Amino acid sequence: MGAFGVLVGCKMIAGVDFDRATLAEFEGGTDPKGVDPGDPTSVDGGPASSDCTPDPNSVTCAGRCSVTKDNCGSDRQCSTDCGQGSTCTDGKCECAPAEQWCNNRCGESRNNCNQPVQCGGCDGGLTCTDNACGCVPEPKETTCGQKGCGTATNNCGQLVACGNNGACANAGALCMADGTCCTDNGAACNGRCGGVTVANNCGQQVGCPANCPQSQVCIGTNCCIPEPLSVTCAGVQCGPKTNNCGQTVTCPNTCAAPNTCGGGGTGPNGCGCTPNLPCANRCGGTVTNSCGQPVTCNTSCWEVCPCAGGTCTVNGFCSCRPPPCL
Repeated sequence: MGAFGVLVGCKMIAGVDFDRATLAEFEGGTDPKGVDPGDPTSVDGGPASSDCTPDPNSVTCAGRCSVTKDNCGSDRQCSTDCGQGSTCTDGKCECAPAEQWCNNRCGESRNNCNQPVQCGGCDGGLTCTDNACGCVPEPKETTCGQKGCGTATNNCGQLVACGNNGACANAGALCMADGTCCTDNGAACNGRCGGVTVANNCGQQVGCPANCPQSQVCIGTNCCIPEPLSVTCAGVQCGPKTNNCGQTVTCPNTCAAPNTCGGGGTGPNGCGCTPNLPCANRCGGTVTNSCGQPVTCNTSCWEVCPCAGGTCTVNGFCSCRPPPCL
C-alpha cells in the first residue's frame, strides 16, 4: 500500500488598530476594494481611496444654495444663506428686489438688482432731480461709506445699492449684515469628509465633500492618508495587516518552500511548514515528511489489520494474517 498525506490549512484573521490613524489636512466614498493575493498592495475590509478630488465649497457652492452636485458627482450641501439682499431660488442665490426702492424716489431708475423701475412723479409740484423730489442726493460713495454690498439710506431717504448694484464685487462672496463681503475660504472642510456639516469662516452652515482627495480615505468624517505598505507590514513575513486607516492590506509573501504563510501554527503573518502524515500504514522505518523532517513510523498492525492483526515486515509494512473470525 502507498503512503498518503494530509495538509492542514490555516485561517487568517486581522484586527483593526485605529489608534494609529493619521488624519489628513486637505480640503475634502467608500467602497472596499477586493484582495488580489498576488498583489501586495491590495486592500480589503476597509474604506477605499477616492479616485476623484472634490472641489472646495468655495468653488462648488459659488452662486449656489441648498443641495447641489460637486465635480465628483456627489451631493454637496451648500448654505441656504445667500446673504443680505439675496434669496435662495431653485438652488441658486438670486438678488431680491428691495420693496422700499421707490420710497422718496421718482422717475425711472435701476434698483438694487439692476432692474429698471418706474417710480412715478413727485407730489405737490416738486421737481424730480436725480430721481429725488425736492432733494439733491449725495454721491453714492458718501452714502455707502465702507459698505461693499447691500443697501444704505442717503440724505434724501432713498435706498442706495452699494458695491456692485448691491452685490459683492467678487463672484460667490457673501454680503454680510454689516455690508461687508466674505468669501468662503474652504478651510472649514480641511481634512473633513462624509458630508459632515460645519460652519465656515462666513458663519454659514455648509456640508463637506462625501469623498477625500485622491489617495486618501474617509474614516467617519475625517480624511486619512494611508501609510506606505512597508510601514504597515514592518516585522511581518506575509498575510493580512490593518493599516493606519483601518484598511486590511495583503503584505508581500516572503515565505520560501516548503514553508507557507501561516503554516505550522505560526499565525497569520508568519512563515512555517505544516507537515503531512507520511507513515500511513507503515509500522517501521524512517521516512521524510513534507517539511523535510525525518519521521520514525510505528503504526500498530492491529490498527491496520483489524480482528486478525498482522506482523511488521522487514520493509516496515504490515502483513495481515487471514481473518480467523468469519
